[in-house]
Amino acid sequence: MNKIQRMTTAELSTDALREQILSRQILPGSRITEDAMARELGISRATVRQALNSLVLEGLLVRNPATRVLEVLSLDASDVAEIYQARRVLELAGVEASAEAPDDALLSLKQAVAQMHEAVENGDVPGFVEADAQCHARTVGFLNSHILSEAHASLMGRLRLAMTHLEADGGATSEGLAQHQEFSDLILARDIRGAKEHLARRLNIAEQQMLDSLIAPRRTAK
Repeated sequence: MNKIQRMTTAELSTDALREQILSRQILPGSRITEDAMARELGISRATVRQALNSLVLEGLLVRNPATRVLEVLSLDASDVAEIYQARRVLELAGVEASAEAPDDALLSLKQAVAQMHEAVENGDVPGFVEADAQCHARTVGFLNSHILSEAHASLMGRLRLAMTHLEADGGATSEGLAQHQEFSDLILARDIRGAKEHLARRLNIAEQQMLDSLIAPRRTAK
């Protein structure tokens, strides 16, 4: 982990730690302590404490109830089910809200799909995952609610702990791009019913894939 200059802010420290977690340089279940992070980042414990508190609020860090030590979130099947239940509520509501959204707002979704296309061409898996998340974030953005968008961002951040590994297995796929392109076309055509059915189907498939990815390591271990 690269050192951060002492004059950097707690926000930059949070960004650095978040990136380490989402890129799986710090794995789910890993213990995180103020002392260790302060030494590795070259910053004060007070600054580290602020960064860790921010990541707790985002849901990326949790406190072990037995040891009281902070750990990187490790998702289980019930976590995944709850996250996808919340995603359905927010994202399907976003699709409904798109019916009243101005044309320039709808174009933001098209731009995210274009970023996915570029990632597929370049074989850029992290870029594909980020563009994928942006497609869903911009769908929720049609609700014009910062609070709901922040809630959705927190859900997606937690999923990315597993999603990055899952996408690394499958790569930046043309199939995934085609699905998002179809969804974008439905939104731009203001086919709300079609877009909702399409999104609900994709969320169901994504949830099952995520659950399968959690079960697979256990089967391998046996």
